[in-house]
Amino acid sequence: MINAIILSGDKNESLSGGYTKALARIKDRFMIEYVVEALHRSATIGEIAVVGPTIRLRECLGDRVSYIVEGMGDLIDNTLLGAALFMDQPRVLVLTCDIPYLTPEAVDHFITESEKTGADLCYPIVTRESNELKYPGAKRTYAKLKDGTFTGGNMFYVNPRVVEGSADLARRLVGYRKKPWKMCSVLGWDFVLRLLSGNLSIAEVEERMSALLGIKLAAIISPYPEVGNDVDKESDLMLAREYMEKIG
Repeated sequence: MINAIILSGDKNESLSGGYTKALARIKDRFMIEYVVEALHRSATIGEIAVVGPTIRLRECLGDRVSYIVEGMGDLIDNTLLGAALFMDQPRVLVLTCDIPYLTPEAVDHFITESEKTGADLCYPIVTRESNELKYPGAKRTYAKLKDGTFTGGNMFYVNPRVVEGSADLARRLVGYRKKPWKMCSVLGWDFVLRLLSGNLSIAEVEERMSALLGIKLAAIISPYPEVGNDVDKESDLMLAREYMEKIG
């Protein structure tokens, strides 16, 4: 059993009236409630912590989670706040509040496969084929590798003691995601060009990122596209509402 940290500190005017998008409504529930339920039903999750606006989240979740910590700053800052609760644990699961499709099976598979690697950080990836088969209307960003074409997930299996040491680089990479010339200066031009041309394998990406971060990193191919279909904009929210109505 490992503990989980749900990040819900961001605001989104269009999705939730200016509050964290964790509080966007899908059917008769808040979006974060779907994530909490999946974790509760998982066989591999122990305690659950949420980082975000404490008053609103406490009204929503009550005693269904073990900790609610006031969010401050960006995603990396909030990850640090959550990780501080579980520094005595070998690994934690960090995930975002905006993956309402999440299932306990998806959580258990990711954690079970991550534990086999011995890595400090594991990240789920999903093939384009499986994602488009399950969610044909979803818009996702894909990367072509030698092993296939993949999209990323919205969770991490991580050693909490390495989070702080990797925070600065992680913050730069997030900040540079729309500035390719700066991203190249960090990752290396040759690496980025090979990535863009689809001439890298999963193992080569793992090796490069492990060297940059100074930790062991592993990608986990997940057969569950639920881990990667997040709600970032109004069209995503409408799709989630339609899907949840369809499945009852």
